[in-house]
This record gives sequence, C-alpha cells and structure tokens, in this order.
Amino acid sequence: MPETRRVQASMKIGFIFNAQSHQIFHSLPVASVLARDYPEAEVTLLARSPAQQDYLQELASFYEAPNLRFQIAAPPFPYGRLGPEVTAPKTLTLIWNLRAFSRFDALVVPERTSLYLRKMGLRKTKFIHTTHGAGDDEREWDTRIRDFDLVLLPGAKRRDRLLAKGLLRPGHYAIGGYSKFDLVRRMGLARPPIFRNGRKTVLYNPHHNQAHSSWFRIGREVLEYFAHSDRFNLIFAPHIRMRDDGAIQEKELQPYRNRAHVLLDLGSPRSVDMSYSLAADIYLGDWSSQLYEFLLRPRPAIFLNPHGFDWRNREEFLWWTLGKVVADISGLDQALNTLEHWRGEYEAAQQAAFTYSFAQFGQGAPRRAAEVIMTFLREGRVEDDCA
Repeated sequence: MPETRRVQASMKIGFIFNAQSHQIFHSLPVASVLARDYPEAEVTLLARSPAQQDYLQELASFYEAPNLRFQIAAPPFPYGRLGPEVTAPKTLTLIWNLRAFSRFDALVVPERTSLYLRKMGLRKTKFIHTTHGAGDDEREWDTRIRDFDLVLLPGAKRRDRLLAKGLLRPGHYAIGGYSKFDLVRRMGLARPPIFRNGRKTVLYNPHHNQAHSSWFRIGREVLEYFAHSDRFNLIFAPHIRMRDDGAIQEKELQPYRNRAHVLLDLGSPRSVDMSYSLAADIYLGDWSSQLYEFLLRPRPAIFLNPHGFDWRNREEFLWWTLGKVVADISGLDQALNTLEHWRGEYEAAQQAAFTYSFAQFGQGAPRRAAEVIMTFLREGRVEDDCA
C-alpha cells in the first residue's frame, strides 16, 4: 500500500455510474482504494439517482475511504411520462453533465455508452474502462473498446480474446482482476440461508439478450416445473435489465408468489451482490456471466438451449462446456436427476475456466487496478505484466 501522506490532490478522477446497480461492484472497489491510498487523487462517485447514491455510500462503507466524494448526476427535472422517479436515459444524463464531467482528468466507467462524451467534446479527459462481468458473450468484443485510453480486464481470457480481435492497444490495457469478489468477500461470503427445508436450491438466472435467453421461449415452463416440484427450491433472479426493459412484468409472476420454496427477485440488491450465487446448489441459465461468479465454488450447472444452437467447439459457448446443456423441460428434468455425476464430468473444467477468466493477485484486485490507473495517468502507458 502506498504511504499515506498529505499531498495536494492533483488528479480529479470521476467514476460514472450510469446503468443498473449490477455494474457498481466492478468499479466502486477501485474508486474506494484510489481515494484511500492515493492522496494526490480526488475521487468522485457520480450516481444516476439519489437512491443509487445511497447504495454507493452503503457499499463504500466496506472500505475505509473518508476522502471519497459523492455527487448525483441525474438531470433535476422530469424526463418521462412516468415522472421524476424514473431513471434518466443514459445519453440524457451524459449531455446534461457534459460541462461537469469536463473538469475531470479521467472518467472511469464499467460500460461503453459513456464514450459518447468524447464525441461531444471531451477530448482531454482520459476514459478508463473497468468492464463488467467475465462471460463469453461475443458482444463483449465491441469495437468501441479500442477507443478507451485504458482498459482493465478481469483475467487472461478477456485479454487474449480482445488481443486476437485487435481491440487492445499496447500500453493501454492491463489485467486488473475481478474487483467484485473483493467487495463481496468484505460483505461476507457466509449469508443467512434463504430456505430451511432441506431441499437443494436452484438459481434460475436467464439473460436479457433475446437472441440467447431461455426466458422468452420456455421461461414460464421453467417456473411451472419448479412451482410444482417437491424436490427443489427455486430462486428466480433474471438479469436486472429484464425488469427495466419491461421483458418481465410483476403481474405475470403472481401465480408463483406465496410459495414457500420459490423466491422471485427482479432486481433487489441481493440479485446483484452474489447472495443467490453463494446460496444456490445448482445454477440454471443460458447467457449470463453470473455463471462464472457462481463458480467461485464449483457446483453443478445446467444450460437451457431452446434455440437449438450448434454450440460445440465455439469460443462464445465456452461456458456451456461447464455443465449439462438441455433443450427443454424434459431435458431439464433428466439433468436434475443425474446430478450425482457432475463432479467427475465438469469440476476440473470449471476450475480451469474460472482461473482463465479471473486473475488472482496477492494484493487484491482493487489495489492492483488502482495501481494500474495511477501508473497510466502519471506515465501515459502501462505494461500488462500478467503472462
């Protein structure tokens, strides 16, 4: 840890949170360590709403960073038919804050929409991308990644793939590890049990991407299957964007509420802080990078393929090699009935995929990422020293 000393802040670094709360975990830990360990850095967290600012402050309390600053970036006027409680569109927030954001030497973001600020005139500001998640979705090979001044990567897998596609520039990327794990460990890996009935618990975590998501084809059949099961508990926690995009309505879930062995969560803090990934015995999904978070501790995984993808030997389907792949409810039932063999079939592959996806640092991912950011801002380049 750098020696703490009284130094006049010479670098203003803003962390923009202009999306759903699941992205917070990938950059807030880095911001906290920067504010704590580097007195020359003035670090501000820029929230999209008052409620999000409260959540940022709650999570930041797990780090001793009293110098961390908070600011609400939301436009102070109604911007939709539903009233001011609705979160502003990303681009509107960026346009409204153009002048305010221009005072920062660097802006750190877990998403890529914020690069629009550069087109609006922020030429001198450095844009730093923490990314979020560590899945195999081909959409992660977004050509906008090349436009960032610095890209922080969770592990060798993402680096190798982006290099192969020509999307990383020498001196402008480094492996920083997976900061979410650091924050989750501080919050406590041992969480109170969700069910106390002795059944195995299945986490059903469909993705919002309609091209790959199981929800739009057989999702309701999955809920029906578990609603009538006398063997399994179900946690239904779809990607948080499905609620915000209107893909799932609360009213359509009403038949499954008030069942002691079914928990439905469309976007509470527990749906993004790994509470369910830590609690479940079995992962059931399709296209979400939460699968790799679930593999923090190897366990059985089942992937739903109602689209009939020819998935074998394809890079973007690497995660589907880590468990059973089934096409329908009949296949799901069969997979659940043969789980006793999962360890011999998949445990070694799960461990290898986890190691390839997430770099491990003795100093912790947030400290590694903070060090990389400060080195880049001081020297204009950084070396990726992770083989």
